[in-house]
Amino acid sequence: MTPDLPADPLSSRHTSPVTTPHVTLAHISDPHLPPPPVHWRAALNKRVLSLLSWKKHRQYVHLAQTCAALVKDIGRAGVDTILVSGDLTNFGTPDEFSEAARWLEALPAPALVIPGNHDCMVRQPASAGLEQWERWSARQYPYVRIQNGTAIVGVNSGIPTAPFMAYGRVGRRQRERLEALLTRLGEEGLCRVVMIHHPPKRGLVPWRKSLLDHREFAALLRRAGAEIVLHGHSHDATLTHIAGTDIPLLGVASASLTDDRPHRQACWNHLTIHPYEGGWHIDLARHRLDGSVSERASWKRAGWKHTGRTDA
Repeated sequence: MTPDLPADPLSSRHTSPVTTPHVTLAHISDPHLPPPPVHWRAALNKRVLSLLSWKKHRQYVHLAQTCAALVKDIGRAGVDTILVSGDLTNFGTPDEFSEAARWLEALPAPALVIPGNHDCMVRQPASAGLEQWERWSARQYPYVRIQNGTAIVGVNSGIPTAPFMAYGRVGRRQRERLEALLTRLGEEGLCRVVMIHHPPKRGLVPWRKSLLDHREFAALLRRAGAEIVLHGHSHDATLTHIAGTDIPLLGVASASLTDDRPHRQACWNHLTIHPYEGGWHIDLARHRLDGSVSERASWKRAGWKHTGRTDA
């Protein structure tokens, strides 16, 4: 399925928040899909460490059947769009990108995707990697797709890093484009849902896995505003805020992870966005594999006149 969502925030599909129907989103992350065989030449780099980790441990906890059960539950929920916040692959090989594209196509609703650190593990031609996902993303980041008054904004924080490192960076040029885009979308009265792989907040992951420019990222959100920010990477189901704002920051556990700790067990975030005269209601139901709900939350997000800045 291809996402029937226009890239232009001023598209004819834009309607006023008062008359816009609600939108339902499924947020998942880090499925780490079972990899096809990796040729030894492709592993003569940082991939060899990740390959050893997969063979020794990760293949026993990141299970295809777990991810399949989660996707089945999403199918039962009948959401409008599935948002996948990175790390579909384990080593970022061209064959993994191809396998992931087939997985995206088979999802029970149109999908939008951004890359994670595993997807950007080493430098390679775009045609071998991210271009294979353009159908569900874009050639340039940030990108935006609009559905019934909700603007989904995809940000790329994945960069190649040194061995044993998994940090990310948005970068100055992408941040500048993002700030201009969020400002424009806010002026148009749209509900802005930002999706990024690395959590843009200190303390949610160790430094070696952090977003290096999280302070700059938070600062632009304080200026431009957003209604909610979604992330992956941590493999933790968390709910916090962007520093210095009341903008919800929502993490999710890996879509394939088997773990005894409740906050690490595979889950997905079911988001329902309703318009009202002054802005947007956003409701969260965090689903376990069996469809039961482990956590609920709700926010009332004001319109463009409020940037998300906290008064306290």
